[in-house]
Amino acid sequence: MFDFKKIPAWFVIVFFAGTFLIMNLLTPIFGDDYAYAFIWDGAQNGNFQNNIGKLYRVESFGDIITSQWSHYMTWGGRTVAHCLVQFFVWQGKILFDIMNALIYALLALLIYFFGTGKFSLQNLDGKIFLWIFFAMWFCLPELFQTAFWLTGSCNYLWMSVLQLLFLVPFVKKFWSKSLVPSSQFLVPIMAIVGLLAGWSNESGGAITIMLTFFAMIYFWRQKKFERWRLAGFIGLLVGYALLMLAPGNVQRYLVDLSDDAPPLYSAQMFLNNLNKGLIPLLTYNALLFLPIIGYFARGKKSVQATQFILMFTFAAMFLPVILMFAPEFPVRAAFLSPVLLIIASVVAIECTDFNFLSPKIISAVFCIWLASIVYAIGVDWSIHSQIADRLKYIEAHKSDDLVVVQPIELPAITEKIYWEWTIDQYARFYGDLTPYRDKFNNRNITFAQYHGLKEAVMDMDAWSKQTQFILY
Repeated sequence: MFDFKKIPAWFVIVFFAGTFLIMNLLTPIFGDDYAYAFIWDGAQNGNFQNNIGKLYRVESFGDIITSQWSHYMTWGGRTVAHCLVQFFVWQGKILFDIMNALIYALLALLIYFFGTGKFSLQNLDGKIFLWIFFAMWFCLPELFQTAFWLTGSCNYLWMSVLQLLFLVPFVKKFWSKSLVPSSQFLVPIMAIVGLLAGWSNESGGAITIMLTFFAMIYFWRQKKFERWRLAGFIGLLVGYALLMLAPGNVQRYLVDLSDDAPPLYSAQMFLNNLNKGLIPLLTYNALLFLPIIGYFARGKKSVQATQFILMFTFAAMFLPVILMFAPEFPVRAAFLSPVLLIIASVVAIECTDFNFLSPKIISAVFCIWLASIVYAIGVDWSIHSQIADRLKYIEAHKSDDLVVVQPIELPAITEKIYWEWTIDQYARFYGDLTPYRDKFNNRNITFAQYHGLKEAVMDMDAWSKQTQFILY
């Protein structure tokens, strides 16, 4: 039987990052990607509004700056993430696909470094990376929307990596008690990285501030004050203030506020957040608690490991508590929560002997995992082929006054099982074209303008035959 303990770490990283790259290459430009391909039209309430007028493609860095200033003032403060979105939509999907696979691998490396305390590329442990990639595949929420889709990945995957990069010196100091670079060298770097990490996304930025604050107290009590910590923390706070105080946040809230939305902090709001956010997130996180429970039950405990596990587990659980008080709690907003729990689980695995696990069970789980990857690639290939046919059809009918396209067909099994590694029913419904010409048509308008069409719409008859989660 194959010995998973002897598998080379480089093979695991290359294999799963390569698989991720293949799926990225098969994932199309989708939904919000089309809107962010254009300079943000704040004067007309932005690129997501109905009946938007003529838009202009992003064609330079100057256009991105102009666009993001308008976006900041009229829609939202996630400037760092959306600068990346607009850069990649401008430069092309292939560049994003390659970089996104590298970021995915970097996330795995950072989780390994944090969890083992070994900040080196030498003597990496292959079996730990198997667990990390397994946990990332099954436990990161809404993986298509947060890791494969261009706009979603820049908002969640990339921003989580940025937040972890900021925490690297703190974690390295905790495990090794020393840093290679001098404090003087780290001061400006930490200030800049802190600014960007704070200016990332709302929930992840808040938890990064919390972890940094506790780390500073921890080192202060040990009488180990260093200026780079203070510089990083100030940068973090400034970045988060820029994120949260963006004038566009208020305008977007008012635009998104619907007549049937529950009152703020009402019982219905908390019930919605519980059902749509907290319960699904706890489902994702359940598997990650097993190694942590194993550590406290039979692990080789140390004060340092216990402190680290408890701190990261607390942060992972506190994040959804914060989101329960938000007007709405989409589970993707808690992306950093399972990332922190995976880190805590790696610490637990490092300190616990799990030899009691049957090799046959491990092999069976591994086969199921590989089967899910093969299935996901198969679905992605089908979608990629359908999109290619759609683009050929569009090119042949570019001069038509109205171009009617067919909906994306998904395998029948997706009607019963919510596959989150591919374009699922939910993402397709909210991201693809609509069958309407007179309302909810901003998707149609940005799609048409991106492809140089006069007007584009989904085929109503074909669309109406498909099962939908929600009807317009």
